[in-house]
Amino acid sequence: MLVWKHCLLLCMVAACVQPSFGVKASFERFEQFFGQEYIDFDLRVRKYNRTEMTLNGTIFVNQPIDDTIVFSTDVFLSRLGNQQFQHYPMHLPTSGLCEFLDHLHEEYPAFIIDIAYIAQPSECPVTERAMHIQDKLFPTEVLPESLSTGLWKMVISGTLNETIIMRYMFSIRLSDDYMTY
Repeated sequence: MLVWKHCLLLCMVAACVQPSFGVKASFERFEQFFGQEYIDFDLRVRKYNRTEMTLNGTIFVNQPIDDTIVFSTDVFLSRLGNQQFQHYPMHLPTSGLCEFLDHLHEEYPAFIIDIAYIAQPSECPVTERAMHIQDKLFPTEVLPESLSTGLWKMVISGTLNETIIMRYMFSIRLSDDYMTY
């Protein structure tokens, strides 16, 4: 009986100390190509500490935006992280800005609660404003488990009457994260 207790105790200790596998995601870059007359993304990625990169800055909505501007995404992967990207057959659903913000409020409220002056749920059109983002880490909880490590890039395009009027891009680096609990 005493031997079983010691075995059980050793197994519990080993389970607590054994490293667990996870993925670490960090912002790599943010860039807006055009469309500043509609929404100006004045965002920068900066080193927060030795191991974390954060997103900082302000999103200026320069005119009221509703669901008439439709946003779509293209996703690219550089497995080696060397900027040699291949198109990846994955994307976010195509939607207008109001629909997208409503989805964020419904599905990911914890990740947007600290964005100052973000549009409230069902607020459409989104009026002129400045939304402030300070030291925002990339939320790894929103990533599908099937993503592999490497440098991921998402290009977001805003289309009005079948003409692309806005385009911006952000990239994140996914790496193996071995942690001990």
